[in-house]
Amino acid sequence: MASPKRGRDGSDGAGGGAGVAATSATPTMPDDLMIEILSRVPVKALMRFRCVSKYWNFFVFDPNLVKLHLERSPRDNPILYTLSEYGEYDDDAHYLHQSSTQSLLENPNSVVGNDGDGIPVFVNYDIVGVCNGLVCLSRIHTNLDEIWVRFWNPATRLSSDESPSCYIECGCANMAFGHDALTDTYKVVAAVMNDPKCHDIELIVHDLGDDCWREIPITEADFPSEFRQTKGVFLNGTLNWVTVLGTGNSKSLVDFCFDLATETYTCFKLPNDVGEGFSELGAFGGCLCLSHIYHRESFAFWQMKEFGVHQSWTLLMNISYNYFEFPRYLIPRPLCLSEDGNILILVCHAEYQLVWCNRRQCQIEHFEIPHKWISLKSTDYVQSLVLPYPTT
Repeated sequence: MASPKRGRDGSDGAGGGAGVAATSATPTMPDDLMIEILSRVPVKALMRFRCVSKYWNFFVFDPNLVKLHLERSPRDNPILYTLSEYGEYDDDAHYLHQSSTQSLLENPNSVVGNDGDGIPVFVNYDIVGVCNGLVCLSRIHTNLDEIWVRFWNPATRLSSDESPSCYIECGCANMAFGHDALTDTYKVVAAVMNDPKCHDIELIVHDLGDDCWREIPITEADFPSEFRQTKGVFLNGTLNWVTVLGTGNSKSLVDFCFDLATETYTCFKLPNDVGEGFSELGAFGGCLCLSHIYHRESFAFWQMKEFGVHQSWTLLMNISYNYFEFPRYLIPRPLCLSEDGNILILVCHAEYQLVWCNRRQCQIEHFEIPHKWISLKSTDYVQSLVLPYPTT
């Protein structure tokens, strides 16, 4: 979207009276300089600027400003999560919150979200993923045979219409959301199980702004027979899931890696020690990470130091369940990782709990989150001006 044209008298062409009122609402400095200045202003303030005039309303979403503002947004890898009070099961009671990674590491209790800045989450929607400030939401039909997605920017409070529906045979779609930097396209990819008996999985993709879903050609020889991870992870232009390659005695757990630019896929080996048990990929500190539970006996956490290189998998910690103050059937999920490899874990049960694991000093500390339901959604959230719908 090009910057709006100014009138010869300096007005924004909006009508409704010229003279001093119109001129005062229109910047007198060059657009390039305006973009340079505004790219350093928080989103919340920029959204207020939209009320000044029609010129400002359009200028805030100038593509050059949107891009530069995104590049300059703080990269503290803030946590984005939903929070609600115990006992409130209405979807309206869920709110989206943001918290600095550093503040969580210094004070884990700060995750309770009493800042009053929560944003209501859409009714009947689930969060698929977060990328460049955009949130991808999904809604499934009550018959469990159709699914829709829409895109939402919590910072600007703008959202798209629902996408066309995607038919799902078995009531399940393993989805992920990310950005193709080559074409500047936001895409959501779904692995849909058509026939669980035959391990028949279809791979489909929807581009933000399109009116359809597209099927991705697959080769059965090197395509997973099962997706173990419901929500994929976006990193380095790829979407990643824990999957099963092969069947019977020849099956193995692998990272199914889908390249958003080429729309091709490959499979990376997980750490050699990973076998049966719960496994989940995540992105922490710009690296792909894997958490794994060994038969409800211990919790292990690896980091892939060099993306796509199997030899770079590094075991950061392996903690026996004997050190955790929660039942063995519960699954701890990593919340954030410090630069020196200490980790904060979220555990969901009757009373939600944070577990701080200091591997340097071999210490484990527990923090209760009283009277709250919490669900982690992203560890790489940034407030942006990115629009959730196409501009042309």
